[in-house]
Amino acid sequence: MRALGCLLAASFLVSACASVPMAGPAADADGKRFDPPPPGQSALYLYRTSVLGSEAVFSLADNQQPIGSLANRTWIRADVVPGRHVITCSVPSYAPLTQPLAEAATVDLAPGEIRFLEVDVWPGLPLNPRCVAGEVTADKGRAAVTDGNRAMAAN
Repeated sequence: MRALGCLLAASFLVSACASVPMAGPAADADGKRFDPPPPGQSALYLYRTSVLGSEAVFSLADNQQPIGSLANRTWIRADVVPGRHVITCSVPSYAPLTQPLAEAATVDLAPGEIRFLEVDVWPGLPLNPRCVAGEVTADKGRAAVTDGNRAMAAN
């Protein structure tokens, strides 16, 4: 009987995980080569690895322009113009009368540069998670991207 209870609990947890549109296997493999950005651009990898808050999708924006959405163990590469980029993330609120908060990470990118941001959940009120974005080392970012799957970027 205990095994049945564990199986049901595991099924509920898996079904509660959020999903986002995924890029194909070729695009996933291309991004994991960490090729330099096109001439005159910079590359920004954004990824998510936290299981906490896995029922929520994080919507990302760069200077108020949509980048895409992340679920657990997903990542996005954005080739962008060099300069200052303010990355925000938001999570839909499931609790009445509450507003989800977005936290920003500001990254100054030079031409040809590749940088990594980890997007993580910041626990809020029940059913109202918030997200934060923070820069990580290239080694940590590459490892997380390699272990994840590429989500489709916003068009």
